[in-house]
Amino acid sequence: MNDIINRLKIEILKGLPGTDIQWQMASSDRFVKNFPRLPGKNARIAAVLILLYPQNGSIHTVFMQRPDYNGVHGGQISFPGGKKEPEDENVIQTALRETYEETGVDPSNVNIIGTLTPLFIPVSNMIVTPVIGWTNEKPEFNHQSEEVLFLIEADLKKFLDPSIVKLKPFEIRGELVEVKYFDYKGNTIWGATAMILHELLIIIRRSGLFLRE
Repeated sequence: MNDIINRLKIEILKGLPGTDIQWQMASSDRFVKNFPRLPGKNARIAAVLILLYPQNGSIHTVFMQRPDYNGVHGGQISFPGGKKEPEDENVIQTALRETYEETGVDPSNVNIIGTLTPLFIPVSNMIVTPVIGWTNEKPEFNHQSEEVLFLIEADLKKFLDPSIVKLKPFEIRGELVEVKYFDYKGNTIWGATAMILHELLIIIRRSGLFLRE
């Protein structure tokens, strides 16, 4: 585990793939062409945590299924996270606080590896910084039922298989579009979460890291 984490830290320090790589997993070609990539002055700050931990001889991460509420991200699968509050010193603290509130993971057990490229999400007017953290053991999860329907513990190795990336039609704000997504055991991971995950996977492939302890 420590060797994997050290190699991942080194690879991140070499430079991030960036926004263009993230947008390779954007929801559709139309979104790629028409959605702004640079935020305006009133964009809000947010952060998510990509939590890595060992399980069954591999490295896992956790996603959460949000309830189907009346909002732009209702019903979606995402990393734990949310908007930055005034009491948060930085986006790392935001990611840790939100993860604790949503999944019950103790922030004091999370070691920070680094951050990925901040992603501007036009529909929610947020700049989201992905924070990568790890724990030496599988965390004790206790998700917040009002904000999280259930958690999805995912083997990161599975995402390195190209066949996991698929296309299907989605109705987004009244328009039917072809959406690119990760199909993880029947769970549809798309949108900003897929874009963030894609950048991490590019770093992993670039490093030659096969995610074995």
